[in-house]
Amino acid sequence: MRVVCMVPSWTETLLACGVNVVGRTRYCIHPAEDVAGIAVVGGTKDVQWEKVAVLAPDLVIFDKEENTRVMADSCPYPYVATHAESVQDMPRALRLLAQQLNNYGLIVLAARFQTVLNNPSPILSSSLPLLEHQDVAPSSVLADERPWLYLIWRKPYMSIGRHTFIYSVFAHLGLAHKLLAFEPNYPELSAQDIAALNPILLCSTEPYPFAKQLATTQQELQQPAVLIDGEPLCWYGIRCLRFLEGLT
Repeated sequence: MRVVCMVPSWTETLLACGVNVVGRTRYCIHPAEDVAGIAVVGGTKDVQWEKVAVLAPDLVIFDKEENTRVMADSCPYPYVATHAESVQDMPRALRLLAQQLNNYGLIVLAARFQTVLNNPSPILSSSLPLLEHQDVAPSSVLADERPWLYLIWRKPYMSIGRHTFIYSVFAHLGLAHKLLAFEPNYPELSAQDIAALNPILLCSTEPYPFAKQLATTQQELQQPAVLIDGEPLCWYGIRCLRFLEGLT
């Protein structure tokens, strides 16, 4: 089966399971050696159907949060749209794709994910995927009583809500009580809002490349920051699974 995948997390997962992915988004960057030879047909919010037509796909894969409804409505090919709101959704989402693609590897991943979910193991903050950087505060700052603010964007500053996949991962790891979470999924926060919260900043590498702006961010917000690898926390599928399995 020839598959065009418009979801970076799923592209990586499908390739790991031997699915014939013939088209991808420009953000489908893992694994680099495999995606290099796969045609780019757009981004997560846009698709060029004339490029897809050349690939003659049997199935297009979307995600309801990652992609837009317009993309799905305009799709001239059979498609499936997943809806992975939390880490607890992963076994179901993997089984759905396994059924659509008749792929046993995805069934195996679903079972592995279920095993992880059935055996939650709270971790220390030191086990988070923190990255070294010359401008970060010492990781010991995470032991402070101040709450954590997970930042995904700058200009405007944006954080995460309690109904996001990222928050669900922190909850699974027993760290949700440390994390500031909001009712909107991705709230915008002013510098004044953040000052009132007085948090420790968890600056993510994904989707905003905070590694390039850590010093500026800390100067603007007057709060200490650590750099965290966002991919294992928001790339659902095999990347998140491997991270969680590696903690046991």
